[in-house]
Amino acid sequence: MLSCAAFGLAHGLGYGDGNYHFDAMLFALTAIPSLLAVWLRLRSGSVVFPVVIHNFGNAIGLII
Repeated sequence: MLSCAAFGLAHGLGYGDGNYHFDAMLFALTAIPSLLAVWLRLRSGSVVFPVVIHNFGNAIGLII
């Protein structure tokens, strides 16, 4: 769970115009799916499902 929070913070924290900012939506949109990916990895014992979920998320971003 700590790695998921760190992953979310890496995406949610930013720096611009001389100030740091935090985007809660971006944090949630990366931290929550990473929790799902970790759960799938632990449940299945394989990285196939997390990779498929990650690629699906990337595809949705390209379509929208």
